[in-house]
Parts: sequence; C-alpha cells; structure tokens
Amino acid sequence: MRILLIILVGLLLSNCTNSYVKNKKSINSPNDLMKFTNIWCEKNKNKSTDKIIKVCGSGWSKDLTISESKAIILAKLKIADITQHTLLRNEKITHKENGKGVVKSYEMTADNQLTEATISGYKIVSKKVMKEKNGWRTMVLLTYNMS
Repeated sequence: MRILLIILVGLLLSNCTNSYVKNKKSINSPNDLMKFTNIWCEKNKNKSTDKIIKVCGSGWSKDLTISESKAIILAKLKIADITQHTLLRNEKITHKENGKGVVKSYEMTADNQLTEATISGYKIVSKKVMKEKNGWRTMVLLTYNMS
C-alpha cells in the first residue's frame, strides 16, 4: 500500500512540473525565471546521448524576433563550446629564498577559446515564448547529431 501511495504522489508531482511549464505565459521575477529555466531545460536535456547533444538557450528582448535570435545563438554557442573549443592552460610555480626561508607561489590561468565554429544540421526541437516585463523571453531546445 505504501509503495502504491509513493508512486501516486510521484506521478502527481511530475505532472505538476509538466503543467507548470506548459501553462506558463509570463515571467514575473528573477526567481520565477530561474525556476522555469531549471524545470524546462532539465526536463529536455536529460534525453541527451553520446551521439546527440541537446542544449537549451534563452534570450530576452523588447523585440520578439531578436529574443528568438538571441536564444538560438546562445544554444548554438553551447553546442560549439562542447564540440569545437580549445582549452589553454598556463601554470607558474615560483620558489624564492629570503632570510626567513622559502616563499612558494603558484599561479594558474586557463582560457577557453572558440575561434571559428560551424554548427550546421542543428534542429530546433522545442520553443517557448513568454512575456517578461516589457519584452519577450524565448526559450529554445536544440539538438545536434554528432555523427
């Protein structure tokens, strides 16, 4: 009986998050945006595999078209960062001796570079447009096939 009750509560909770995302028409606060983004992106990104990358992007603008473009560009940038980035690392270790002993210092810098990237063949799987303040918030989910 307990197991049946746990399963029933789990189904109700998962249905609440799906209806929250589906019925959402506007963003009212930064916390509201964070909650919606976490639910919407995690719900869709969990279906990624080794051959298919799924990323979500978000864009805001007073112009609906610009909002959509920003969201798509952000998602494409995430795909490019996964598939075509370069990471440069530089380490510097220094030992200096003074009258009191040895002073050691360590410095490391890392730079993630993305110079030129071609992201062709991506697909917009899902798109959600909502009113936010005096503009538009667009959320997109893109898939990219690695093979």
